Amino acid sequence: MKFTPWIIPGLALLVAGGWIGSQKKSAASLEREITVISERIRQAQAGEADGLKAREAEEMARKEKEKKIDWKDVAGKIGQMHNGGMQDMRTMMRMQRLLLDLSAEELCAQLDEIAALDIEDSARKQLQGMILGSLAEKDPKLALERFGNSTGDEDSGMHWQLSSALRKWADKDPAAAQAWLDQQIAAGKFSSKSLDGKSQSLVQFESSLVGALLKSDPAAATARVMALPESQREQFFQQGFFFQLQKDSEAAYAKLVRDSMAVDKVGGILASTAGNLAMQGNFERVDGFIANANATDDEKKAIVEQVMKNKITQSIATKTDLEALDKARAWGAGQSPGVVDKATGEALASSTWRGVDFDKASELALKYHESSGNDEVLAAFLKSNEVQHRSTDKAAALIDKIKDPALQEEIRNLPQYKK
Repeated sequence: MKFTPWIIPGLALLVAGGWIGSQKKSAASLEREITVISERIRQAQAGEADGLKAREAEEMARKEKEKKIDWKDVAGKIGQMHNGGMQDMRTMMRMQRLLLDLSAEELCAQLDEIAALDIEDSARKQLQGMILGSLAEKDPKLALERFGNSTGDEDSGMHWQLSSALRKWADKDPAAAQAWLDQQIAAGKFSSKSLDGKSQSLVQFESSLVGALLKSDPAAATARVMALPESQREQFFQQGFFFQLQKDSEAAYAKLVRDSMAVDKVGGILASTAGNLAMQGNFERVDGFIANANATDDEKKAIVEQVMKNKITQSIATKTDLEALDKARAWGAGQSPGVVDKATGEALASSTWRGVDFDKASELALKYHESSGNDEVLAAFLKSNEVQHRSTDKAAALIDKIKDPALQEEIRNLPQYKK
């Protein structure tokens, strides 16, 4: 039970009442005593209420003070960091915590404060970008309306955050999000200044919107992609909206790719998508994608090659994880065994461009060349573009390890080995 100051006077009233009664005082005297004690209780209660109000006011003042961010100071710290100085991490972490706690309206008030600061425009955009991320999480529609003039400004660095906000809005209200983007396009917000006339920002926004429409309206998603110039469609699929590709949208996504792209491009696009899904999760995620996409044999080969390259390169990039490498090969053999050795050789070659020592990569190529019983791993390693332009002398010394004389001669006659 919570203790309150007026309890003591209340007890005093009871005790006094009993004592007074026992003394058989007069009714008038008893009334006076009770009046005095009651007044003391009232004063105590009033004092407690006033104290509570004072404490609440102090707490509110403290919270309001904590909400204050010295944006000019933050801008200065960012500038120091860019000039090689140490960033005040405590200040920045406190600021991030505050932004997470603020409402959408309070975040907009912070934007108003930043707009009034006497700082360089580049610093102002950086500060606005910090708030934009939190605002997009709380109210993506408001974020887009607030920064609508920056949607097509590729130099502002905000179009990635804004396109992400569009995806969040479209997940909740696809019709409204689609109407908003169409209005922006009609207003010329995505007019490109580049020589080829392509707007990277527009492709990014379309990718985010289509990613949401795949769940709610696949036909509308296809129509938007088909409305893009053919030269921009491949770029569209490389923009990364499939990072958010959900399992229940995979079949619609595969159909979208097949309906909107040339046949010789489909396998590469699906493979690129699967490769990114594998980096986010595991082989089971890719298995599901292959099944849901109803991949053809050729598409499956492209997917397996890409996924294996990503996984093998990752497994030896920092330390040699043979268990992970063998797991990738075993998975590939279960899906499309004919490409496993070729993918292994190309992945090992690719790793040399990502910091892996050539001797280490070539040692693994020789290991799997021997264990596989064929020349495919080593041949793919020696033919790869990555090996062609570095460590040529060391690579040439491996040609004699090729068992097939015709293949050995073919590799020996490659331009890089004839120098």
